[in-house]
Amino acid sequence: MAFYENRREHYGGALVLFQRNLAVAVPNSKTHRQPTWYMRLKIGGRKGYITRSTKLTVYEDAYEYAKSELLRLQQAARLGHSLDEYTFEKHWNDWYARNLRNGTWADERARWHKMYFNRYFKDYFSNSDSSSMLLNDITSQHAAGYWDWRKSYWSTESAAKLQSYNPKRRGAKTRGTANAKKMPALKTLQMEQSALNQIFYDAMEHGRMQQIVKMRVAAKGQTPSRRAGFDTGSEYAVLVRNLRSYRDCVGRFASEGLNAWHKLHRAQLSYFIMFLLHSGLRVGEARQMRWSDVKLDEEVEGEDERIAEVRVSKATKKGQARFVQTQPGANKALKEWRKISPHTAKNDWVWFGQQHDADGKATQIGDLNKSFQQYLKAIDFEGRQDGLLYDRDGDRRSLYSLRHTYATQRLEKGDVSVYDLSMNMGCKVKQIETHYSHVVPKQRRQQITQNKRNKSSKQEDKAAADTASFMADAHQRFLSGQLSEEAFLAIARSTPNQS
Repeated sequence: MAFYENRREHYGGALVLFQRNLAVAVPNSKTHRQPTWYMRLKIGGRKGYITRSTKLTVYEDAYEYAKSELLRLQQAARLGHSLDEYTFEKHWNDWYARNLRNGTWADERARWHKMYFNRYFKDYFSNSDSSSMLLNDITSQHAAGYWDWRKSYWSTESAAKLQSYNPKRRGAKTRGTANAKKMPALKTLQMEQSALNQIFYDAMEHGRMQQIVKMRVAAKGQTPSRRAGFDTGSEYAVLVRNLRSYRDCVGRFASEGLNAWHKLHRAQLSYFIMFLLHSGLRVGEARQMRWSDVKLDEEVEGEDERIAEVRVSKATKKGQARFVQTQPGANKALKEWRKISPHTAKNDWVWFGQQHDADGKATQIGDLNKSFQQYLKAIDFEGRQDGLLYDRDGDRRSLYSLRHTYATQRLEKGDVSVYDLSMNMGCKVKQIETHYSHVVPKQRRQQITQNKRNKSSKQEDKAAADTASFMADAHQRFLSGQLSEEAFLAIARSTPNQS
């Protein structure tokens, strides 16, 4: 028993302090540090002992620490809390695995959680020696400091090196992480806030954390940022005009080294872009589309052109199915893509990847954002070095820019209300009003500048009929749950009384 030395018992053996003889434990070492005190605790109602290092070399200090730990663990046992010391990383791994087993997230959301844990959460909630912090060592003050650390993360020297070279991307075509913004958007921080609160709340529910930690990012002083779009007529026209050359591999997009898959991939991306531009779907929603979700050539009363109706799966971001009415351009893009696509069965993915599953079916499409950005960079536009990759304010464009462009164009034409647009796009009215307030002056230009004119009785009758029809439709959507009470009341208040 020479391994244990200076054994001292307290509270009838419930607390034992001892040291280890390092000459016996590590006999080959030429020198030994000053021995630390270990504690062995016996908690009522629990089998066995809890043995841990106090990390202290002075007996009096070790005794005070061990006594406080004994009292803390006794109280935790009475409250039904876990007595095992969980680190942030250990708990996150358990929390993440449970959510995967329960099918809580779509694949894209699961990747997001893993990516943000590895990049930010794991780094911040760690000790100076890079070991993960104990959950019970995470104070509210330390947690609140995450936001300042996160906002300045990409301005640090280590992050700058990571941007230019990411060792995790060895062998990839691009090794950098240059697409990370130095100042994260408020929406990004709010997503991180939600994830961290879920993690800490789950730790509390499982008795692994004895204090309440609630993350809250300050929205004051930060304005919601809107994604870069193709707002000018010339940019939009050049974007669309170049798609034909890209799809057919001619002109500046010609290449002799393209195989059959690369040519098909280019065609798919070109139709994918046109579909997003004229449907307003989120990229994740479009990736979930199967041909059984699509109705082509749907008639619209009073219109010559046909549209497509797309059922958005409930497995997407909003967690509920909805039916999206596209513009004629999306209907045309889907029809042309179906003519050349090798996968057009009802259950096939509309947009697919190169790999196949065990049944020989094409798998779901992967991330097309890099291909899209390479396409934008190759476009010749006003002599810009990066083509259309950046907007006039220097913001980098992505596939999400197409959804933003759709919303902007629909509002600028003035033939759709924000309420109808929000329902079709699957977002809140407030989001439309917040992110697209810059469109309102253009949308309401005629109403703002026009002089008051007398209307004929025929025009008044038509306006009254249109208003009644609009209100009846809004009321029906409210009763079916498609329109919130707040939105319905807002429509009613904004609709003129024609009586």
